[in-house]
Parts: sequence; C-alpha cells; structure tokens
Amino acid sequence: MDQEQQANLINEVQHLYFELLRRVHYNLLDGESVVRDLIDWRDLWYSVVATRLPYPSVQENRLPIALSLLRTTRWNGWPADTLYIWTNEEALPQLRRLVEERWQASEIEALLPEDVELIIANLSDAHNRVLFVWWD
Repeated sequence: MDQEQQANLINEVQHLYFELLRRVHYNLLDGESVVRDLIDWRDLWYSVVATRLPYPSVQENRLPIALSLLRTTRWNGWPADTLYIWTNEEALPQLRRLVEERWQASEIEALLPEDVELIIANLSDAHNRVLFVWWD
C-alpha cells in the first residue's frame, strides 16, 4: 500500500492533527517528516496527538495552560514538542525502534495500562500502550 492509500485510512480529525503537526519545526522535531513516517507506519498505531508538554502551574488549584498557543497561532505556528501515540503491546517494540532510529527525540517512554494517565484517559485495557515522544 502506498502512502496515499495509507493516508486515506486516516480519519478527518487525525488529518487535522497532522496538518497542525506539519507546521512544527522545533529543535530536532520536523513535523513534516514525522507525519510522513506516521503515515508510512499506519498499521502500528490507532491515533496520534501532538501537543505541548504541560508545565505545572505555579499557583495552587490552577490547571497548567499552554499560553504559548496564543502567541504561536498568531504567527501561524503550532508549538508542539510532544507526541502521544496510541498503539498496542504487539506493535510497540517495532514502533519504538522506528521512532528511535528516525526522529532524534530527547525522550521516549511507553505508558502502560496501569499508569494513571491511561486510566484517566480510559485506555487501561491490558493491550493498550501509549508511546510518549518529547523533543527538548
């Protein structure tokens, strides 16, 4: 299956996230090549979200807010430095190896079903995994 056929297997919301990710050029994160790789690796993941690593709020009882979104969207940019890739236990080793080989990320971690993040996101099925990829 070529890249165009694989891209057709991606739903509309995922396409929108990929359009934002294509705009990212942050340190070693090249959004365009990351999207191209993800489309090539379509059989290894369920969904992908590009975001900004949240910084803890300095004030008690306040949520961390990515105010950098306000600044960068004014200039037609997207300040993502983090990817969350929902996959499964079977595909995780191959996906992680490919990410390590191609993306020069600062940190790569696998979130497991018992991790609080997956429990809160209702992704705690025994086979679910989320690959966390961050560029400093």
